Amino acid sequence: MKSYVIIYFYILLIFSGNVTAEQSVKFSSANKQAIMLELFTSQGCSSCPPAEHWLNEFENSNQLWNEIVPIAFHVDYWDRLGWPDPYANHAYSTRQYRHQQQGHVRSVYTPGILVNGKEWRGWIRGKDFPKTEEDAGILSFTANSQIISVEYSKISKDHVLNVALLGAGIKTEVQSGENRNRILNQEFVALSHHMYAASEDGWEIKLPKEGSQHAERYALAIWVSSMDDISPIQATGYWIPSGWIDS
Repeated sequence: MKSYVIIYFYILLIFSGNVTAEQSVKFSSANKQAIMLELFTSQGCSSCPPAEHWLNEFENSNQLWNEIVPIAFHVDYWDRLGWPDPYANHAYSTRQYRHQQQGHVRSVYTPGILVNGKEWRGWIRGKDFPKTEEDAGILSFTANSQIISVEYSKISKDHVLNVALLGAGIKTEVQSGENRNRILNQEFVALSHHMYAASEDGWEIKLPKEGSQHAERYALAIWVSSMDDISPIQATGYWIPSGWIDS
């Protein structure tokens, strides 16, 4: 199954540039749990650019989307210290605090990285990700320029669907704060994040488009969590074809 998904991913990648607003794309996870990376960061934090550079490198990885789903959540608690991050969202700060409340991290800080809902600092030393062989079920979606249809093979009434619109190719000239006079290059930036209650028949939702005016291209990150734990159970994602956000 895994090899089939990877081959299917490359077929979609080759042809995605020719997809029109009227057509649709399909993508699916494997049965094995994907690695979802959550980076909590801020443009006002001088320690964050190295972690962002590390995350950016997954843009050219053959593991992207089918094995690794990276997301950069920009928090707002640095904004008061000199530079208001244009991508910061209080909801992302709240998400990081919820990770702490649920025992996933010891403290709230930037840059903070979680792997499938668990605190991880191995990126600093170039360590491999924690291994997982868990059968997490297949999470799949079909999308066009207006609607996303999502199915999950292990869906239950306790599951919550998460959909994030990500921006890539973002460049920011920071004018003040700890990163003053630096140009930051950022990928996988969360522009929006929506959650939807479980449905026995899957989900059909609108393609999120808010906050999308500053990126060169866009992607969807989709994952399933439970009502009482925000850690991802299964995740997948895909680049949005050119023109969909503006349609």
